[in-house]
Amino acid sequence: MSKQEKRIVPRAEIKWPVTMLSPQLKVEGKIENFSSKGAFVSCKELPPLEEGFLMVIQAPHHKAMNLNAKVVWSTVLKTSEGDSHFGIGVQFTRMSPDDRQILHKLISKHFKTKTFHNAVESD
Repeated sequence: MSKQEKRIVPRAEIKWPVTMLSPQLKVEGKIENFSSKGAFVSCKELPPLEEGFLMVIQAPHHKAMNLNAKVVWSTVLKTSEGDSHFGIGVQFTRMSPDDRQILHKLISKHFKTKTFHNAVESD
């Protein structure tokens, strides 16, 4: 039996640096995919699991976005070299109208480009 996708909102596959900030901790990571509702992040340390934190996302050619988020799940990932790091699913809990607009623009741009590339490849 195949695993059924539970997400309602599609995810855009990207690689963007992110900094997760709480009063006690600063964690650097990389966003692997995202949607308007959340993201999957790989990182060497875990951000606070019990409380929310600030995500500073640096998308290429855009100003940094500052989104409030919380961890909704986490796992340990292994690289092919045997190193381990964390994979976390974060849910965005609050963002400014400007950051929301930038996020939606980036998602829309990603899927238009992906659709265009798929159409070109299938010709």
